Amino acid sequence: MKTAGAHNDVDRSLASAGGRAVGWAAGIAAAYFLAAQLGLALRAQPSDVAVFWPAAGVAAGILIVAGRRAYSALIIGVVVGTVAANLLSDRNLLTSILSGLCNAGESVLVAWLLEKWFGPQFAFGDIRRAVGFLAAAGLAAAASAIGGAATMTLLHTTAPFADVWRDWFLSDGVGIMAVAPLVIGLGELWRQPPARHESIEGLGALALLILTSIFVVSQPTESWLSFSPGAAVLPLLLWLAARCPPAFAIGGAFIASIAVICATSIGIGRFGDAVIPVLERAKGAQTAVMTVTVYTLALVALFATRSRGERALKQSMQRLRLALDGAELGAFSANLVTKQLECDLRAAEMHGHNVPPTTIKESRRFVHPDDLVHMDAALATAIATGCAWTAEYRVVHPPNHPHAGETRWVALESSVERDSKGIPTGLIGVTRDITSRKVAQQALAERNLLLALAGKSARVGSFTFDTAADVMQVSAGYVAVHGLPEGTKETSRTEWKARVHPEDLVRVERKREQAYREQASEYSVEYRIVLPSGETRWVESRGFISHDHSGSPPRVVGVNIDITERKQAEKHQAILVAELDHRVRNVLARVAAVAMSTSQRSSSTDEFVRTLNGRIQALAAAHSVLSQSCWYGGGLVDLVRRQLAPYTTDANTTISGSDVMLTAAATQALAMVLHELVTNAGKHGALSRPDGRVSVHWDRHSHGDAGASLTIEWREFGGPPIVAPIQSGYGTNLIRELTPHELGGKVDLVFAAEGVCCRIEIPLEERRPPVSNREESPVPSCRGRLT
Repeated sequence: MKTAGAHNDVDRSLASAGGRAVGWAAGIAAAYFLAAQLGLALRAQPSDVAVFWPAAGVAAGILIVAGRRAYSALIIGVVVGTVAANLLSDRNLLTSILSGLCNAGESVLVAWLLEKWFGPQFAFGDIRRAVGFLAAAGLAAAASAIGGAATMTLLHTTAPFADVWRDWFLSDGVGIMAVAPLVIGLGELWRQPPARHESIEGLGALALLILTSIFVVSQPTESWLSFSPGAAVLPLLLWLAARCPPAFAIGGAFIASIAVICATSIGIGRFGDAVIPVLERAKGAQTAVMTVTVYTLALVALFATRSRGERALKQSMQRLRLALDGAELGAFSANLVTKQLECDLRAAEMHGHNVPPTTIKESRRFVHPDDLVHMDAALATAIATGCAWTAEYRVVHPPNHPHAGETRWVALESSVERDSKGIPTGLIGVTRDITSRKVAQQALAERNLLLALAGKSARVGSFTFDTAADVMQVSAGYVAVHGLPEGTKETSRTEWKARVHPEDLVRVERKREQAYREQASEYSVEYRIVLPSGETRWVESRGFISHDHSGSPPRVVGVNIDITERKQAEKHQAILVAELDHRVRNVLARVAAVAMSTSQRSSSTDEFVRTLNGRIQALAAAHSVLSQSCWYGGGLVDLVRRQLAPYTTDANTTISGSDVMLTAAATQALAMVLHELVTNAGKHGALSRPDGRVSVHWDRHSHGDAGASLTIEWREFGGPPIVAPIQSGYGTNLIRELTPHELGGKVDLVFAAEGVCCRIEIPLEERRPPVSNREESPVPSCRGRLT
């Protein structure tokens, strides 16, 4: 089914193509027949060849316009038209067929030569094409005349071969030159229709030319106009060639030629004067047709060339204007001799003018005075050296300008024109508003300055390393980190190696080479550098590597960060962690000892838990006091108040003595002692009754070079009668033994009837808290306090 449908489509397509070919052949045959009948109206004797053969121009023009696709139809149509026209005259069938083949071959030869010389779609675009058309017409007519003369002399006439060849050549040559250009021009109009105003003007001129041609050829022999018919026709042809598309001028030439041919054939005017032999009149008519045609084709070619040049110039100017508009450029030219200036509106507006200035002096009116000197100096240098004149300057716009009050930047680029002697005569150039660029440059400069300041402050610097040149481009931050001289922009890798600490250089180089070898995109390494001052600092280097097609790293971009403080902090942190570990172990050991002693002296679990908790809280209170000073030491006043806090009221305690800063060891030991005294007073002593009181007083005693000591007195009043214990408990032993053991002091603990009295004397290693500005540092720093 599908195959049958495809065959049917092919059959219909072939039938359609065949129908079109037949239609073309029939149309060409009809046109050729009519044109042949017109030519056979006047024949030269004794050759019996038509004086004019416009049919040759019809066939050649159709084939030139239609191209090779019309070859078959044209050959058939020409042969059929020729045979029909010849049979209606006195010529036999064989003569008619051979003449038709000569005519068809003539048309094919003209079209083939023009296509070979100028390509398809021939048009009269320049003199070369016009001359080529005349040459092709002459060659084709000469070749056809050979075949035609042979046919006519063998089968039809007894005239000499040369006479027949001459008449055939002139007849066909004139026919091709007169008619073929019209067909070519009509084809051009079909492809590119003219503008409406061109059509109106062209048709009007053609109508006038028709009337003029009829009037000229109809003048009698005695009329002065008959001696110079071109005086009336040629100006109109010039008008058509200059003002309208080529087809109109070619049509005008055809009208003038047809008028001459018709006048000669019918016998009108000077060309039909019976007194003059018909052959002479035919030659005159042929000469007139060829003259008008050649004249018109030359005009058409010249004006087409000029029009094409004008269009090209116009397009170039349009492209130039588009380029200037796209680049926002203003154009100007100046005469250095007359001081005159020409510029476009954009250049004028850039310089503060609403109307373009006409003199060089006026154009400089709004240029910043400080920049005029630099402009003139640059111009003088350009004139002296032959280089281009370039300048950047400011323009202060006047009040009536859109940029009134603004100071804008303009860049000028100009070449200097010189005469034959080398003397400068003019300037031609462009201007550009570069205000945005200048603002961006200033902003970039400020940003770079801020970046440099930030790099110096944060001690972060960037670098770009060219591996081939072994040179590093460095920023201001890099210079600050490495202690290089202020303003350094580049340094070599050799110089960098000299700054790296010897113990780190091998490791750093190995890290870099590994990154190169593995084609890594980045790497990071930390190392020490030794500054010119001898100071050693730590640097973290982070590099980003770009590799070429071979894997080599031509460029490395990276940053250097000064991490000296971080390294110092890490070292100090390690010390702090070690110290903390030491103290935690000490605290745990103390807690373990307290727990062991408490368990041995407790009669029950509840008592053990309660007593142990109290003693641990005493240690915690001491730690709280020490934490406030970051373990620099503990204040005695704060320590005493914390231990008495669970039992104290406004009336049952008295604390007196100047504040003394104790060492960490003294703070912890006294906290345990005071806890035992407070606990005992709360259970059995003065603090167990509402009217009981406790007094804590201390004094600091200086012993000169021997140092100082601290005496603390604990006294209880108003408590129940005290009976000295028969056997000392853990608390009593702690009070009496801890101070001498850990602090090297003395303890005198007395259980008097009126109340417990305890006197503690210890050597004093007094510490004063460091002075700190709380506004500058609201959180105390603990660095270095645990050692």
